This record gives sequence, C-alpha cells and structure tokens, in this order.
Amino acid sequence: MSENRIVSNIAVIFFSATHVTRTVARKIRERLVERGIRAELIDVTSFSSRRGPISLDAYDGVVFGFPVYGDFAPRPIHEWLPTLSGQGRPAALFLTYGARSTGYAHFHTAELLSQADFAMLFSAEFPGRHTYNTAGWRILPDRPGENDFAVAREFADLAKERFAAPDRSPLVLQKPFKYRQALDLLAQTKPNPVRRWTNPVRTATPCQMCRRCETECPTGAFDADTGLSDPSQCIECQRCVTDCPENVLAVDPRMGDYYPTFLKEWCLTEEMMRAKKSRIITDFLQTVC
Repeated sequence: MSENRIVSNIAVIFFSATHVTRTVARKIRERLVERGIRAELIDVTSFSSRRGPISLDAYDGVVFGFPVYGDFAPRPIHEWLPTLSGQGRPAALFLTYGARSTGYAHFHTAELLSQADFAMLFSAEFPGRHTYNTAGWRILPDRPGENDFAVAREFADLAKERFAAPDRSPLVLQKPFKYRQALDLLAQTKPNPVRRWTNPVRTATPCQMCRRCETECPTGAFDADTGLSDPSQCIECQRCVTDCPENVLAVDPRMGDYYPTFLKEWCLTEEMMRAKKSRIITDFLQTVC
C-alpha cells in the first residue's frame, strides 16, 4: 500500500478587490495552521504583485482563491495563471460570487490550472457581498458568515487530506453548456475607451494623495493625479473605492438605481440570494449547468 505524502507547507494564493475572497482565504489558512500545516497567504490582487515571477518550490500544494466577474475569474488572473509552473503540485480552487452564479469559472479556471501543470483535486464556492454593494446594492451584506466559514474549515481539512494522499487524481469537470461560445466571446471583447457607470472616479476633495488607488489597482488603471480610472483598462472591481481611506472615490450613483433591474434580469429575489450556501465540489456533476 502506498504511503501518504508529506505535506507541511501550503500556499494560499488569492485575488481579492473588495476583501470577500481574502476573508475566506484567511479562514482557510487559519484552519490549516490549526491542523499543523505551515500556510502562507499570497495576495496577487495588485498589478505589481503579478509583475515578477512567483516560485512555488517551497510549497507542497497550493490553494487558489478568486472572485467571479461575469461568469469567469478576473481577466488579470486569466493572463497570470499561465505564467506559473505547477510541476504536478496538488491544488484546490475556491471561488467567491455575489449571489448570481459562478458561471463558467470552475471549469475555465480548472483548465488554466491544468495547463499550468497543477493537479486540481477539488473546488468550492462561497457566496458573499457583491462588488457593486459599493454602489448601493444590497446583496448579502453580511456574507460570508459563520456558516460559510465552517465550509472554509472543511475545505482546509480536505486540502490537508487530499494533498497528502498517494492518489492525486485531478478533478475532471464536465464542460458547461455553450462554454466554447462564451470563451470565444470573452476573447473577442475589446478594451472600451468609453467611461461607464462602474468606472470609479474621485468625487470629492480634499484628497491627501496617499495614491493607494493607483498602487493597489489590479490593472494599473487608476491615475491618482487626475482622479480617473482608464476605462480601457479598468475591470470595475471597485478595489480603489473599497480601499480609499478618505472615501473620496465612487462610481456613478445611477449604478445604485440599476439594482432592481439586475434582480429582475436574473430572476433573483433577496430571499433566494440569502438561501445560497457555500459548498465544496468533489464531483463533476456538482457543476453541470
């Protein structure tokens, strides 16, 4: 009988603009540490954090955590994951989403991890506050909460178990309906130079010019001097709005008025959204659309 592998050091790599994914990542790390694993948080949200190579040589396994933007992980992650070299390391993925759905993100991100030579063993999803709550939306303002954190601890326990198992068969997910068409559409999407409601701007003075809006932007889209985000580069993640210590950044207030339209378009009610539960995915049937 094959013996379990030694797993003593796990990287928890995450992208988190509005701190929902970071919150889950921290809970997973805390549980890993409780279980005797050395676990390191690696934040790859800012543009500068992804400019240089990241070596994974010191780690026995990797947990990846990303939000879902429009059915996929964020565009910067699509571009960054192929620069990694998994060298067969076991990996697990978790996604956070604002109560609509995770779309194609499980399958697509798993494909990127496989192409980067990671063995993705399982996945998970966690509902949380929506990105546009910064614009006045009211989606799950108190999530993730204790029930979600319980699933995060289960996720960490499963990582410790699966990463050490002799058999590291990767999770195989069924391709979602119309995935290829969605991927083609994603590839054909061109940068839009027209400012949209969701592109943040500086709306008030004084501003002490700490420049966090500029240095922490995931795509380098914000210019602290002009107080404007470049709409052709902005991914509308709201990190600058969330992190501004003086609360002088915002999106167009009309975005808040769009909230009822969003609910109607996706046939959602607040009751339905509150019923969303975090879950761990270990079987391909769990993500079939």
